[in-house]
Amino acid sequence: MLNREKDTPPPETVRGGGTPTPEPVTDRDQRLWQVWGDVRRGAGHFYQRSVPLPVNRLAQFVHGLCLPFHLVRTLWEDRRLRRRHLAVSLLQAVVILGLAVLLTDSGTGVVETVGPEEWMVQQQQEEAEARGERERELEEVAEGAGKLAGMAGSDGEKVRVAVEQALKEAHKAEELQRAARETAGKELEHPEKKRSFHPMVYLVALLSSLQLAQWIVIALSRDFHTELSREVSLRSGVAPEDEPITPRVRLNVPWVRSKMRRRWRALVVFACGVPVLWLFTRFLPWRDSILATLMSLWGAWWFVVFTAGKSALAWNEQAPREPWFLRGWNELTRRWAMFGVYSSMWTKHTREVFSPVASVERRPWGLMGLAVVRALAALPLVKCFLRPVIPVAAAHLLAADAPASLLKDSSVPGDA
Repeated sequence: MLNREKDTPPPETVRGGGTPTPEPVTDRDQRLWQVWGDVRRGAGHFYQRSVPLPVNRLAQFVHGLCLPFHLVRTLWEDRRLRRRHLAVSLLQAVVILGLAVLLTDSGTGVVETVGPEEWMVQQQQEEAEARGERERELEEVAEGAGKLAGMAGSDGEKVRVAVEQALKEAHKAEELQRAARETAGKELEHPEKKRSFHPMVYLVALLSSLQLAQWIVIALSRDFHTELSREVSLRSGVAPEDEPITPRVRLNVPWVRSKMRRRWRALVVFACGVPVLWLFTRFLPWRDSILATLMSLWGAWWFVVFTAGKSALAWNEQAPREPWFLRGWNELTRRWAMFGVYSSMWTKHTREVFSPVASVERRPWGLMGLAVVRALAALPLVKCFLRPVIPVAAAHLLAADAPASLLKDSSVPGDA
């Protein structure tokens, strides 16, 4: 256990009394204590108001990772709000489960029809082609035997028919023996293998139904999350970004339209960088693996950006500069005029998100930790409990070291 005043290991004691003789601390132990100290500072920073923000990257990451759970704890300190949060979240979860079961049951017939027999069509066709090839080979062997018999003075046709029949019977017996051995082996090793596909398909169908049901339920009851977000903002010391409302179950058509527009914008800004990644990896070894890795990192970067965009503070940058990827691309291609058109197009389609990108570039590690929690909150049912605190956590991280100009106006709606 670390000392409460300093992140240093406690003194060693000698069993049976006597003068303690501390053992020398190795470099490896010292690094481990330092890492543990960074984790502690990041995890407990929310309640240390007078302490400056963590400087260490690991501490910043852990701070962003733990911040949503600190906010839930702050919300639960009020008994009324704790009951409100649990009632809303549990009721949403129950409705989502019921709706998902109904959606999954309605698709059970479709799942049942997609059995192993349909999945094995291609394999059966390949086996049929192999049998046809084998039969042609047997016919050629029998025909060759008939010709040899004719050259020897015997009836070549009779010999050919007899040889062909014998080969076919031998081949058929061999196939029956092989099939019997395979069937016996499958029954001994995997007695339920034939039914192993159906639970997996059913599980995928259930998860898809949960995601669809979760989106429907939250779209209809998002007012209750907005109310909880405002309450946790007031109790955690950050300016609320939403006006007081009376929550009710309704379909907010403008919100749905804005949600679809933001999803399309995210797809466009992601797609703009894909040709560049393809070009950079065009002649590299292990191109497919490198390209898949770079595209995953590219998508993760934008996930962090739009996590910051959950707060209105991320969209208040007055004169944001170009993002790091545009600066790098323009620097690399400034000598080739043929890339100027693509650079202009890329800049045009990403200009709208310059502000949240600049916010992430100022303090990326804390927002990365928050993005991990947001990814966790995307899981079915978990989102019901964590969704109200994600925008507030983003506001805390952005307001901690944001310029004063960003804090003056927070009326721009966030990407919630």
